[in-house]
Amino acid sequence: MADTAEIPKTNDVFERQVAITIAILAVALAFVSSQGDNAKTDAILKTNEASNKWGYYQAKSLKQNLWETEGRLLTLLPPGSEAAARTAAIAKAASEAQRHDAEKEELKIEAEKLVAEAEHNSRINDRCGYGALGLQIGIVICSVAILSKWRVLWFAGMVLGILGIVVGFSAFLM
Repeated sequence: MADTAEIPKTNDVFERQVAITIAILAVALAFVSSQGDNAKTDAILKTNEASNKWGYYQAKSLKQNLWETEGRLLTLLPPGSEAAARTAAIAKAASEAQRHDAEKEELKIEAEKLVAEAEHNSRINDRCGYGALGLQIGIVICSVAILSKWRVLWFAGMVLGILGIVVGFSAFLM
């Protein structure tokens, strides 16, 4: 027959109260940590998207510069029989340069928005991290309270746990 683990039972009311406190703090810790991890993942994804937009922005800048350079070079050619074709090419170069400039501005706005979202998610992750730290320390102090039978430690653990909950959940008000 396989050995089964049994949950130790206690008749001590104080131990039960502290154990319930630890369980509540652990649930709050799991929630705050999970939300912090989600925010961190979102921050990484938004940073990646922003990086892609900035790369595309740079490509548009290069294309714009190439079209502007082509237009300037075409104006430097000596007059010849292809004056109409050159004028059309100069107009096209100016038009393409202007189009890339306009698209570049749209990309810049999108990239800046993504950077702001990434920073916001990073702040949420940081706040959740501080909350999780408070909850972890509260759990440890409550665990020590069971061993030492000191109510002061239990109250200190609860206070730290409550602070951790407040800090962790305040991340969602940002």
